[in-house]
Amino acid sequence: MNVRRVVLVVFWAVLLLAAVRAGLARPAGDEASAVAAADAQILSEIHNHSQAMENLEYLSDEIGPRLTGSPQLKQANEWTAAKFREYGLTGVKLEPWSIARSWTRGAAHASILSPTVHPLTIAAAGWSPGTNGIVRGPLVYVDAKTKEDLEKFRGKLKGAIVIYQEPESLSPPPAENPDRVLTRPMQTPPPVKGQPPVPSPFAALQEVARARNEFLKQEGVAAVLRDSNKPHGLLNMTSVGGEKFEIGAIPTAFITGEGYRMLFRMQKHGKVEVEIEMTNSFGDKPIDVYNTVAEIRGSEKPDEVVILGAHLDSWDLGTGSTDNGTGSMAVLEAARTLAKLDLKPKRTIRFVLFTGEEEGLVGSVKYVEAHRNDLEKVSAVLVHDTGTGRVLTLGLHDNYQDREIVDQVLGPLRDLKLMEPSMARSFGTDHASFDEVGVPGFFCIQDGAEYSKTHHSQSDTFDKVWKGDLNQGAQVLAAWAYNTAQLPAMLPRRPLPYRPSADAAKAEAPKIDPIAEMDRKILEQVTADQGELKSDLQYLADRIGPRLTGSSQLDQASHWTMERFKEAGFSNAKLEPWTIRNSWTRGPAAGQIISPTHHMLTLETAGWSAATKGELRGPVIGIAAEKLEDLEHYKGKLKGAIVIVGRPMEMVSPGNPLLTPWGEETIPVAMPKMDASKPMDFEAMMKLRQAQTKFFEQEEVGAVLRGSEKWYGLLNMSAAGREYLPSMIPTAYVTRENYTLLWRLLDAGVVEAELNIASSFSGKPVEVYNTVAEIAGTEKPEEVVIVGGHLDSWDLGTGATDNGTGSMAVLEAARALQKLGVKPKRTIRFVLFTGEEQGLNGSKAYVKAHQKELEKISGVLVHDSGTGKVLTIGLMGNYAARESIDRALNPLARAKEVGFAEPTLRSEGGSDHVPFDTAGVPGFWCVQEGVDYDKTHHSQADTLDRVHWEDLTEGAQVLAAFAYNVAELPEMLPRKPAKQSGN
Repeated sequence: MNVRRVVLVVFWAVLLLAAVRAGLARPAGDEASAVAAADAQILSEIHNHSQAMENLEYLSDEIGPRLTGSPQLKQANEWTAAKFREYGLTGVKLEPWSIARSWTRGAAHASILSPTVHPLTIAAAGWSPGTNGIVRGPLVYVDAKTKEDLEKFRGKLKGAIVIYQEPESLSPPPAENPDRVLTRPMQTPPPVKGQPPVPSPFAALQEVARARNEFLKQEGVAAVLRDSNKPHGLLNMTSVGGEKFEIGAIPTAFITGEGYRMLFRMQKHGKVEVEIEMTNSFGDKPIDVYNTVAEIRGSEKPDEVVILGAHLDSWDLGTGSTDNGTGSMAVLEAARTLAKLDLKPKRTIRFVLFTGEEEGLVGSVKYVEAHRNDLEKVSAVLVHDTGTGRVLTLGLHDNYQDREIVDQVLGPLRDLKLMEPSMARSFGTDHASFDEVGVPGFFCIQDGAEYSKTHHSQSDTFDKVWKGDLNQGAQVLAAWAYNTAQLPAMLPRRPLPYRPSADAAKAEAPKIDPIAEMDRKILEQVTADQGELKSDLQYLADRIGPRLTGSSQLDQASHWTMERFKEAGFSNAKLEPWTIRNSWTRGPAAGQIISPTHHMLTLETAGWSAATKGELRGPVIGIAAEKLEDLEHYKGKLKGAIVIVGRPMEMVSPGNPLLTPWGEETIPVAMPKMDASKPMDFEAMMKLRQAQTKFFEQEEVGAVLRGSEKWYGLLNMSAAGREYLPSMIPTAYVTRENYTLLWRLLDAGVVEAELNIASSFSGKPVEVYNTVAEIAGTEKPEEVVIVGGHLDSWDLGTGATDNGTGSMAVLEAARALQKLGVKPKRTIRFVLFTGEEQGLNGSKAYVKAHQKELEKISGVLVHDSGTGKVLTIGLMGNYAARESIDRALNPLARAKEVGFAEPTLRSEGGSDHVPFDTAGVPGFWCVQEGVDYDKTHHSQADTLDRVHWEDLTEGAQVLAAFAYNVAELPEMLPRKPAKQSGN
């Protein structure tokens, strides 16, 4: 990978170019825009004056749990309405809807009577009937996963106390992965037109539960005990009355996880007798419940509406603080803030606190029904309902058409460190009621923050609330609502999904997916070929070795890979030539500090650097220029000097790219630590860099030393000369240890050093090659899908991971597809580029040579970030292609050995997909785990020892599946608008 622009970490230029790579540069004047200014006010107001915690304490402690239909919920409705009025909102009202009956929890106790006595901690399930006194009966485990399984229990359950869940282990608890919500495999994309909608994950469970309850009632079961599945004596809660608030069919209670597991163990060894008593009661008639509604009226388009929502109701074991007092009070705080700031949004912002959510999103469904005639004027809905954890990002629930606009909406909120918005869908919060009718409904994806323990339990209390995260959620809600209200147009909508009748749905037998079936074969074939893949990379890295562009070793590698393609059955394999102005040969480089004391320096000549004229002795001068005027301080002082540029900066190791805030750099190398309070003027820095280079030449600098960003003696490497011409100034890399030493000595006084940098040039053009092979398409052979990697490398190590891994993964993808005899609709082309390390020159030459066929290239995927597992692919801001790519790659998400995450719309500018993207062709890159890439990249540690073979195999699987699946799509991949290409 060519990361020259981001690894010269001691140069301030890295900051500019890293930002350009990631597409971070903001439009001129963005900070001064009205929306950005308003967002700054919003964030400041909530940070400094939030009343969210104060309000949540009152709701939790003074009002308490808010069961749907209870007096406490009505009190909460009235209190929140009063708060909205106090904050200056208009249109405040309680919108009624009706439930069949209220329910009141009574006492509940249970015990094991035999074979010994054990008290049990239980709580009645919502809308469960009482037991009409104490009931005693045998414990029976009804192990029935399907309706058919129930038949074996017919006639055996009268008077029994039933359990039906097989418990999971509570201790040790399963390891929690707080990042799972962001790194999990992507969901199956929504169906295309004519296919049935993706079913709710709860639908099948609900159907089995209805059948089970009906069967148990018919059989005369006395009571049912359900596993709370929580540790430490925590209970769970849900309703057995359903969305219609019916009286449950059988007395049902939740029992602690510990109690349930004891019952489960004991029934395996013999008869167990249990007694249970519950004294619940029901209202005798329908009762009105209410959604609290308030709004800030739009100044220009008041009939168009943006909705912020959360549910006000809760279960009643705790006080409903995190489910969902946090969400409700975040909505209230957003309303307070926007009203206080008097920002006058163009569209109306409406705040809705739904009720009846815990029984099945009923309040939001009723809201949608009551406002059916207004829904076409609702731009979008955002709901906060996953506890107290900070908002990580937004879940867009398959609304692909809105993704680019949502990115713009969230753009000014960089201080909140939000992750990339997700296409994930969720059916468990009130946004889903809007999505079902075509209104873009989004939900907050949040940090777990103990939610698995507090959710629906007696531990859901105010002391579990995290103040900072609650306020951050309010900031997200308020800014999102305001920014969405200010958009030029309402958010676009998806077509409503196809909804067949029940009979039609049964008649539509599931179809075998031929793409998924072929992908399974591809994964198996690549796995079977792992020995060949390993042998190929071992030969390339060890027997051929480093492959500097223009070197005999690269020429050998190009011819060898062509022969390997031919051996795999690609008779069309060929070498496509392009020319560089000079080849370059590294000579020895040596140096030492000679004053104020003696230190040997470890250095290597930078690529295409001119040589010193023998030994160069001179003063070492550190350049610490932050602006153009600063260079004047050095005028007349640099002739013959050895210059080091920029003080060493504190470095930040790369993290998981899927866990990097949206808009921040994800390339897997160490980056300078930035001061968030000092925004960078990237345009000024570019001008400074250009001026500095010219200034050094004018001042006749003797040599330049660049510091490696790597510790432990590892060097870095890049080209000092441009376009394969000798640099004007001899340049070398020194270790980070040497570089920091030089600066410390400079801070103490005068430093003198001597250098001897040797190198040589061919003095004439040299031909180099891209290796190309292909599988011809059967239906649209003129349309092409390309997978690629670069064959060249730097020459400190053997180029095993940069990019022997990528190029050999391409070769293996080709071999596997050929062995399987695939007949793709479109042509699949495999390209091993060269000249990548000096500026993507081989891929630029390829694009130039194939200019006439670029419009027929559907997409390009490049593997070039080392040996790490491919997590997903980066789409370079190609919003139009996102849904098609999701469909193409979904089989890789379902495959356990791959577990493909959601494709990202991030941009990355350091590999060979970029020239294609610049030319308007969909060019993508493999987003990979770092796996020490920051250490091996361009260094002497880039050797075969660092390769992770299982991850490399997975990379070849991804390339092969991508190539085949994209070749099989009905149409070519959509392209970015021309003005966006080359970001």
